[in-house]
Formats: sequence, structure tokens, C-alpha cells
Amino acid sequence: MKSLIYISVFLLAGGIVFSGCGPKEVETEAAELSFNSQAWIPFDGNETVTFVSDEDTMVFEGSGKITYFDNVRYMSDQSGFLNVQEDYYAPLQRQELIMESTSSKYFIRYFLEKNMGETGEWDMIHITLADGDYYTNEIRKVVFETDKFPKAESFEYKSTVKLNGITYRQVYYLKQERRPFELYYSKEQGVVAFKLSANKLYTVL
Repeated sequence: MKSLIYISVFLLAGGIVFSGCGPKEVETEAAELSFNSQAWIPFDGNETVTFVSDEDTMVFEGSGKITYFDNVRYMSDQSGFLNVQEDYYAPLQRQELIMESTSSKYFIRYFLEKNMGETGEWDMIHITLADGDYYTNEIRKVVFETDKFPKAESFEYKSTVKLNGITYRQVYYLKQERRPFELYYSKEQGVVAFKLSANKLYTVL
């Protein structure tokens, strides 16, 4: 009889322990983009930008720059005596600007995001030229960080580059095998050039 009582108590205690072993959500303070990071989107949001090639012109119009927060799970911890997992969430700031072509399906997207992790925080800028989901070229660069761990950056850099006879300075760029074949960006001007075909290179006016 005593053995049955002990088993019942053990099962009840075990049920209490295991029922509390699900992930515990921990909310932390909001984290904003650094002031200097926001300069990497060098537009107010409603500008019109014109690009020219040897054959034609493409005009992109801004639809307004927006700033908002996403509640993001940025870290999980499973330590302590009972190994209860704790998921850490925080409102992380984002800033976004989309500029749409007036004559095609292409658009330019500037997206700046705050990220956090176990070792620190960082801000990353995404510069995207796209025509739908498949035809996409995207530069990704960390513009602020409190640690030195590798992030998912994607770009090359030149201090000066000449495109269509124009010299641009401090340019980040990315080349790929499908269109948009090339994308060029500078912090001061935003997207300065792109190539949509093997022989058609557009540069900003």
C-alpha cells in the first residue's frame, strides 16, 4: 500500500515538474536603431530618383519611409536546475523605404533592422533591387555592432568605381549570374547603379 502511495506522489510531482518545462517567455526592453545607422537610408521617403542607360530611362518614386517595431525572439536559454527553456523577446526597431519604378515591375527596397543575440546587438542594412521574388539582388551590410561575430553580410567594396563614365566613391556592390546582374550602393546617395542585362547599365542622375 505504501509503495502505491509513493508511486502516486512521484508521478504527481513529476507531472508538476514536467508541466512547467515548456518554454517560458521573457519580455525585455525595446531596442532602437542607433542614430548613425539611420543615415544609411539617405532619403526622407518621398523622393523621385532617375536612372539612365545608353538606351532609356527608369524613374523610381518613394512611397514614404516608415519606422516601426517587431516583437522578436532574439535568444533562448535552457540552463538551471530544471533545464527550463526561456525564450527572450523584445520589440526591435525597423526602418523601411520602398521606391517603385514608374515604367516596370522593378522596385528598390531599403530595409534597416535592429538585431540582438546572446553576445550583443547589431544593425543591418538591406538594399534590394527586385522584380518579384525570383529576380532579386540584395546587398546586406552590418552598420553597427557591439560584438565581432560573423553575420550574414553579402557585398563587395571599392573606394572608387567608374560606371558609364561617372566616378562614384565608397561603393558597396554585388554581382550575380542572373538579373539584376549588378547592384551598386553608396551611403551618401543610396543606389547609384544597376545592370538589368549583360549590356544595359543604369546610373543615377
